[in-house]
Amino acid sequence: MHPTPDRPRRRTGHRLRVLLTAVVATVALAACGSPSGGEAEQSSGGQADGAFPVTVEHAYGSTEVAAAPKRVITLGYTDPDPLLAVGIAPIGIVNWFVTPPPNNKWPWQEAAYGATVPEEVGKRDEYNLEKIAALQPDLIIAAYSGMTQAQYDQVSKIAPTVAQPKDYPQFTAPWQVFTRHITKAVGQEQRGNELVTQTEAKIDEVRTAHPEWAQQTAAVMQYQAPDYRVFSKGDLKADLMSALGFQAPPEIAQLAAGKSDASVSPERADLLNVDKLLVFARSPQVQAEISARPEFAAQPVVAQKRVRFLSTTEPTSAAISYGSPISFPYALDKLVPLLEGIPAPTQ
Repeated sequence: MHPTPDRPRRRTGHRLRVLLTAVVATVALAACGSPSGGEAEQSSGGQADGAFPVTVEHAYGSTEVAAAPKRVITLGYTDPDPLLAVGIAPIGIVNWFVTPPPNNKWPWQEAAYGATVPEEVGKRDEYNLEKIAALQPDLIIAAYSGMTQAQYDQVSKIAPTVAQPKDYPQFTAPWQVFTRHITKAVGQEQRGNELVTQTEAKIDEVRTAHPEWAQQTAAVMQYQAPDYRVFSKGDLKADLMSALGFQAPPEIAQLAAGKSDASVSPERADLLNVDKLLVFARSPQVQAEISARPEFAAQPVVAQKRVRFLSTTEPTSAAISYGSPISFPYALDKLVPLLEGIPAPTQ
């Protein structure tokens, strides 16, 4: 498993319809009393700085948020981060990892989460409706997700739900867009704009310090036997490399044909021959498998030691993939020295 969402898996509405009766019953019972165990209600809230109600347009219509939410659940891959950046700790999240971080908190999230341990309410694009309902959310956010119309119809019966930004295919909205999308939903639109500006300034600072990168090509890839999955415009990792000044290989963009990644066959492994190549590998075994591929090993980028492997079980690769105002600073602190250490290509 890797910290980059796969293409969303389509589901029929059958399972969701089967669950709905139980979910509605759960919501009705929850409305009659406090959360189980008799404990005080857990709050995910921060003080909203905007006026309510707020209306957010999204892929499946528009949602009105009547008051500052205090119990927020996120169903998208990177959705927790913009909330954490404005002082709201989600009480429920979806797990996108075979081996999630301890307490479902990555290092850049720990301080903002504080004592809150988010409960897992699904895996990837499979949502556990009973768990979601039992947490009694007052807002559900699925911004960077593969949520379908059928799923939206079901989840929005539990609480007001903000789906993906409109006008973008799933998992292709720029981080600036979904940051503003999420922060607007919780009445923090101005703070969201500030976060975007501050993060862009951090990235610009790195790019300005490395003018030579503008003359170099770079790519980020994973191995999906027998092909190589190379990320393109619309993927947060590829977009970060472009923002740092690197040129994206035009052949990869052409092969991607408007998608955020391209499948490169072993016969076209020459397309991997960029100036700097980052390879996300889920295990040392996968890294060894890639390195042993004859078409991979034959590329000058490999022979000249211009490849760097990143373990997808480590925070650095996750931070790059998350692409958020709080993950990018963490990622850049690790990524910049790594890129600086890659030698320039030789003739």
